Amino acid sequence: MNPELVSQIASAIGVAWGAYSAIKASRAHTRTVLLSNLFVALAMLLLVRLIADYGGWTSWFIYVWLLCLGAYVFGVYLAARAWSNLPWTTNGAAAKRSEMTGLGVSAVMTLAVAGALVIPGLVLG
Repeated sequence: MNPELVSQIASAIGVAWGAYSAIKASRAHTRTVLLSNLFVALAMLLLVRLIADYGGWTSWFIYVWLLCLGAYVFGVYLAARAWSNLPWTTNGAAAKRSEMTGLGVSAVMTLAVAGALVIPGLVLG
């Protein structure tokens, strides 16, 4: 198989997973879980942006990318509508720990991918 095709297929799966995470974020039971799901969606979007070979307007991947970006926008809209009706955390101590751990892991993953996008530009620039 062509390496560019493998990269595009993996990137399409990643961006679709991120779009799904953005849409399912609105079904979260707390704001902390909602933010965690949105961080996962953002990390997947940034990761795909880092590794994807878009191939121009003649490639199929650009259309998958644009469709998934529409799903991201729709997911953020749904999350914004659900935000005001959600509590910040659940009542149990173990559940709070679990939610905060998930949010922390999502935030660190997002920062790592964002750093992977920015640091080479700083070093080479």
